[in-house]
Order: sequence, then C-alpha cells, then structure tokens
Amino acid sequence: MIAVAVVTLFPIVYDSVVEYSDTVTWYNYVPFKTITETLKNGITTTSVTQIIGNIILSVPFGIFVLLLFEIPQWWKKLLLALSFTLTIELLQMFIGLAIGNMYRNIDVDDIILNLLGTYLGYGLYRIIPNRVKSFFKL
Repeated sequence: MIAVAVVTLFPIVYDSVVEYSDTVTWYNYVPFKTITETLKNGITTTSVTQIIGNIILSVPFGIFVLLLFEIPQWWKKLLLALSFTLTIELLQMFIGLAIGNMYRNIDVDDIILNLLGTYLGYGLYRIIPNRVKSFFKL
C-alpha cells in the first residue's frame, strides 16, 4: 500500500503550477478515451507505462486482500477493488484541489485498469499453492 501511495500521490508538485489548455484537462470521464489516445502512436514506453503500469500497480492489492480476508461473493470483491481505485483517484483530486495545483490527472481509465489489475491479483491468488497462503496467513 505504501508503494501504491508513493507511485500515485508523490511527489506533490506545489511550487510550479501545471497549466492545462482548452483541449487538455486534468480529468477524463470518458471510458477508454485515454487508453485509445495513448495507443494511437503505437506501443511506446509511455503507453506501456500508462496501461501496464496501472494494471501491475493493483495486482498485489488483489492478492493481499484475499490473503487477509475470505471474500466468496464476486460483488464484494468488486466493491473492494472499486473502493481501492476510487480512493487513489479521489486522493489525487483532493490533494490537487487543496494545494491549488492539479498535478495529477483524474481518469476513469485508471479506474478500469486498476480494477483489471485487482481482479488479476484475485486470479493469481487462486493459483498460489496452499502452503504459501498458510505461511502468510496469521
């Protein structure tokens, strides 16, 4: 969780204001818009960082949640994954508003990719051997 906070919230840029133009904003509410725009130029370092990075970032959350709690219902898993990624996005927004500098973009595509990563973590948990799971459970 500390690594997620470090990657998604820091550094907090308060000394130089990020300027946005009329065509570029600090938010995106249109699903798959950023993903599509990122992939228009092909597979680049930026596209891999943006897309794969958001997925990989949330995989450990899916694994550790199931190590700590038995959650059989799919909707509870979805609710937990959604609350995780919404917390990240809302924290970015509130910090930006508090310092008067929207230094991070708030993006529905990040939520989608983080949900995918968390569910990947849920899937990986299912293939982890039981003796490894019991080692980490208290």
